[in-house]
Amino acid sequence: METKLLYLDDQYQKECESTALWHEFTDLVIDQSIFYPTGEGQPNDRGKVKIDGKEYTIVDAWSDGDSVHLMSHDTFPDDIDGKKVQQIIDWDVRYLHMRFRTALKMISGVAFQLFGSTTRINQTYDDQAWFDLEMDEITQENVDELFRVVNKMAQESKEVKFTNTPRDEFLKEEQMMKICKGRVPDFDQIRVLKIDGIPDQMEFGTNVKNTREIGLVEYKTNLVKGKISRRINITLK
Repeated sequence: METKLLYLDDQYQKECESTALWHEFTDLVIDQSIFYPTGEGQPNDRGKVKIDGKEYTIVDAWSDGDSVHLMSHDTFPDDIDGKKVQQIIDWDVRYLHMRFRTALKMISGVAFQLFGSTTRINQTYDDQAWFDLEMDEITQENVDELFRVVNKMAQESKEVKFTNTPRDEFLKEEQMMKICKGRVPDFDQIRVLKIDGIPDQMEFGTNVKNTREIGLVEYKTNLVKGKISRRINITLK
């Protein structure tokens, strides 16, 4: 049972109609999903579904590799397989995740440009995110320069675009392979994020259409034995 990932085609879609393929207690698999399942350091979408006029709150979404599972507070009825399911995401939560995700991809691209450094994007929350800047030694000047460039570029209203590249071609792209550190999923097509002025990057999360939507990226660094920590927390204003 493979779920079509509608959120990759239109990241601004807030509602859709789908069909229930399978369920078990509070677990529902649908044929197409606007709910992003937890993965790649991005948390799942939340929201609700409507089936036969009844609403079910969706508190979690996860993928088994083929199907997206929507997890409800309440048990689904036994007879829902094959029925229509109206999906409605919590847009405020989704949009924050989109803004953080694009900010992190910009940080990753700029860090590679400025320092030849990769970043490990690990976790986004509803109100903050963090990443590890993988450099042997980090100075406050490095961090200040990184965020100055990121915020300047964000305010230049750059379009955020996507293309699909065959996996065998992606594996030949030396720069993108360095940025992702060779960790390429076994998909036929690799989704590539493009923002003018920074390197192209592999990306399967949800993002804004224009960098200006990100707002101002602010950071907090932690001192570890007098040195700047590799882990840097960000918020958006």
